[in-house]
Amino acid sequence: MRRTHITLTLLVLLICCSTAPAQRWRVLTPTLSHTIMINPLDAAKLYVGNWTNQMFRSDDRGLSWRTVELGDLNVINYLTSTVVTQADTGVILAGGFWFDGIRRSSDGGASWQRVLTDTINNARMWFISEAIIEDPTRPGLLYAARGSTYNGIWRSSDNGSTWDSIGTISRQLTGRLCTIAMRSDSTNVLFVGATGGQIFRSDDSGRTWRSVPVNNGALTIRSDSEIPKIVFSPGNPSVGYAVVTIVIEQNIKGNGGLLRTTDGGASWNRIAFPDTSLWAVDVRSRNGLDEIFVGGFRIPNTDTVIKGDGLLFRSSDAGQTWERFLDVPWGVNENGDSIRNVWVIRCDPTSDRVYVAAATGLYALDEPTSVSTDETASVRPALVRSDVRNDFIEVSASNWPAQQTSWRLVDVRGCQVLQGTHDGPLPLRIDASLLPSGLYGVELLNAAANHRAGATFSIHR
Repeated sequence: MRRTHITLTLLVLLICCSTAPAQRWRVLTPTLSHTIMINPLDAAKLYVGNWTNQMFRSDDRGLSWRTVELGDLNVINYLTSTVVTQADTGVILAGGFWFDGIRRSSDGGASWQRVLTDTINNARMWFISEAIIEDPTRPGLLYAARGSTYNGIWRSSDNGSTWDSIGTISRQLTGRLCTIAMRSDSTNVLFVGATGGQIFRSDDSGRTWRSVPVNNGALTIRSDSEIPKIVFSPGNPSVGYAVVTIVIEQNIKGNGGLLRTTDGGASWNRIAFPDTSLWAVDVRSRNGLDEIFVGGFRIPNTDTVIKGDGLLFRSSDAGQTWERFLDVPWGVNENGDSIRNVWVIRCDPTSDRVYVAAATGLYALDEPTSVSTDETASVRPALVRSDVRNDFIEVSASNWPAQQTSWRLVDVRGCQVLQGTHDGPLPLRIDASLLPSGLYGVELLNAAANHRAGATFSIHR
């Protein structure tokens, strides 16, 4: 008899029937997700940077996905910098770590052309961490910060079709550029985050650069520090936030954390999370205050000495107090990796949704606009369990209502492979005899009681 082993690798549920606004994180796709971009004219369209020249695209806010191939899949690279342009949302630009140059699609990802490469020195061109941006006031004008091998600043004025080198930052000052950002009120003012925990500023649209203080007047934090993300408040662009990453465990003290500027980027100082390694940050305006999200990071070979992976926090009062999210359904990705690094946090400007692109998948936090008025109701966790007997998956859940349950299975790309309904109480049985080995997700929905549960599991044959 053939034996199939199914391992449940993560689970999460929050039953939305509370007098207070309910929140819950859920997995949209359990695949390595380095970045998440939202189509600026259609928030239902999402683009997720994966690896090996792959991107995932959804046209329904993450309910289903299809693979977008940028080139040869037999390479190792990571799509960490992507832009969907405002001038033409069919135009997508992509770059990344170990991803040589910039590639451009003018048809929504159906075909790709390399539009920037080093033809003079034949040296690598990495655009590491959201290192390609578009001017929000002049659609089609883009900037990019080259992270390797030369610290060059590039600009395109034709929606990414051609690129010009406009400035450099000396490698005597920093070994690598990580990210680039601009203020929405002064788009000639650009900022670059770099190794050494340094932030560089340009007041002439990227032509010349200077270091700005980042730590009580100092121009650097630690030799191993990196600044992988800088954002500015949409409510007050003179306020900005930058995260600091720790690489070497001997340099933890006085390293890492969240920096803030209140003078338009002239100076920066740490306001939270000292000695903690962060990689992702985003901010939105809520009730007249900055609501800030930060996510942690550690390199795999440091084990848990450096605090970082699995950390996801929010401040609703501009950084005065913080709450940690403990309900994120961290799991494993298609490569079997379980390190919980948060690469990008993206607030959807058209809704209350927040996306997190992480090493273990893409997650979404939804905050409903209305909830039950039943004061006796409460938010109760439910545990989803699965087992396999004779090629059938048996799924059960605690605290689950007895009405009809809809279910679906998705593969590692988030594409639906099976669906159905189940009448009466759980457990339900799903025929898995035709499913190949791999990582899958199961989602249960009871619409009548507003219950939803999800889990990911792997099949090994």
